[in-house]
Amino acid sequence: MSGMTSHSRGPRIRLIALDLDDTLLRADLSISEANKRALQRAENMGIHIVLASGRNYHSMRRYSEELFIHRRGDFLVGSNGAQLIKASTGALLEDLALPAAFCRGLLEDFERKGYLWQLYIEGKIYCSRLNKWALIDHQLSSLPLEVIHNLDDVVGRDQTKIVIGGEPAQIESIYRELTASIGGQTEIVTSKPYFLEVLPKGASKGAALERLTARLHLSMESVLAIGDARNDLEMIKRVGWGCAPANAAEEIRAVARFLSSKTNEEDAVADVLAHLVFSEEALKEIR
Repeated sequence: MSGMTSHSRGPRIRLIALDLDDTLLRADLSISEANKRALQRAENMGIHIVLASGRNYHSMRRYSEELFIHRRGDFLVGSNGAQLIKASTGALLEDLALPAAFCRGLLEDFERKGYLWQLYIEGKIYCSRLNKWALIDHQLSSLPLEVIHNLDDVVGRDQTKIVIGGEPAQIESIYRELTASIGGQTEIVTSKPYFLEVLPKGASKGAALERLTARLHLSMESVLAIGDARNDLEMIKRVGWGCAPANAAEEIRAVARFLSSKTNEEDAVADVLAHLVFSEEALKEIR
């Protein structure tokens, strides 16, 4: 629902978790000045600011540094919850992984079916063959892109995640297929309509935030999270204040406790914080 005012808040918000793409970031992959000011104001109030993204540390680092998160709460949720990262150093505090043998069998099956897939190893994207989806990922993440010439070179190690790229209709079909076949062993999500992700069991933004709040001795009821896509669903459902921008997918809009009337292009993050975190005096200061 939308239109709530500050007097309808529940427990005091102690942590704000933010999806990046299509939520905090605009289409040009920048963070608006209004969103920056709002997050600075929240941080000055003693609230932890945590980026929670499908991206890995190498792709999140520039945004962490831009928002000075490495000098604040110092935590990032990366790879859709498979990794909990210390922002100041990139050290992995948690690192869930898909076993190498499982990955080999899965990738061999993907190859037989002609799926276009990619892996993320040591700050690079490795794709099965050059294709437009891998190039889009390269443009979005700014990570170097390499084509895999020998499957044996990459399948001898555990993997954080496997991504399949394709037209949205194909991705939905593969999503249903993999959810039925390996959903009990993995987490299957879509981060964009054209990206499907196979993640280790227990890897979700919501589960990662539960583990982080336990570290910080906070309740999930005191967490506000903002996201727009299927990979944000668990996060939006589990926190006390699950929020979404106006451009969010319908399934996210359906479960969000607060729905902004603004899109990611219109400072939705600042709008959510204005309604749920700030007093009128604070609102005037960030405008």
